[in-house]
Amino acid sequence: MPSNSDQPRVAVLGLGNMGSALADRLIAQGFDITVWNRSPGKAQAYARSRALIAESVTAAVEASDIILVCLLDHVATMAHVATKAVAPALRGKTLVQLTSITAASSRELGAWARSNGTAYLEGQIQDYPDTVRAGAATIVCAGPDEIYATCRTVLEALADRLVHASQALGSASTLVNAQLAFSFMTYAGMLHGLAMCQKAGVSSDIFRDVMVRDYLKSGPLADDLDAMARTAQSRTFDESVGATLPVWLASLREVLAENRQEGLGSEHLQAVEKLMLAALAAGHDDHDFAAVIDAINPPD
Repeated sequence: MPSNSDQPRVAVLGLGNMGSALADRLIAQGFDITVWNRSPGKAQAYARSRALIAESVTAAVEASDIILVCLLDHVATMAHVATKAVAPALRGKTLVQLTSITAASSRELGAWARSNGTAYLEGQIQDYPDTVRAGAATIVCAGPDEIYATCRTVLEALADRLVHASQALGSASTLVNAQLAFSFMTYAGMLHGLAMCQKAGVSSDIFRDVMVRDYLKSGPLADDLDAMARTAQSRTFDESVGATLPVWLASLREVLAENRQEGLGSEHLQAVEKLMLAALAAGHDDHDFAAVIDAINPPD
């Protein structure tokens, strides 16, 4: 861990589940950070920490060298960060986008940053907030080598594995969105299989432990599917929420947007979107993806 005198000053913009995990990890690693959130209440949770609480994005940027953005989506970033009011404070600083976005959106933000004299690095987080807090996350980055090098100390404090995919902006977003496209179909398929077993009175445990777990053997996907299946079986949706359905939906819509931009068919992913919307309509706003089981097999 570098000494405080060697550390860059860091701002974390956005203190949702993932943003607060980033802030917590940086504080645990000895960084003095500045935090900002659109809803001030979340920022007040850091009043007794070593973090400074900024009343505005501009104030947070002025107090920092590297600015980490972790808002809901690209629209929120453009509305709160990439503005005429904030631009003068960002000049000469480094902006790191950690929000789920499309490749085109990242290039748009990168172009805005360059036009305002701001260095820009695209970063995409592959893991849940708890994994970030534990320092075990993977972050995929894209952008010029020199900007990546500038941010490396901060990123290494946040992640166990860093992947610098390319100097071309959009590369990290495409890689992570490609992985998400695969995962969404896998998650929905597993929940559908679980629902089939529940309807037929066939053992859900055998389906999970033999047909899914043994088939995949081991690894992060197997772990995710196992945990999701157990939650869906018991319908304990309030426990161990890694990311809420609105966050999952925002990520899926970034995947769909990138598919549209590239002219790829995505009807299968739209079907997953429909299931997620049905689960949200059933009141699962604060629950994880496992709650989609209720859209496939509604409770009696």
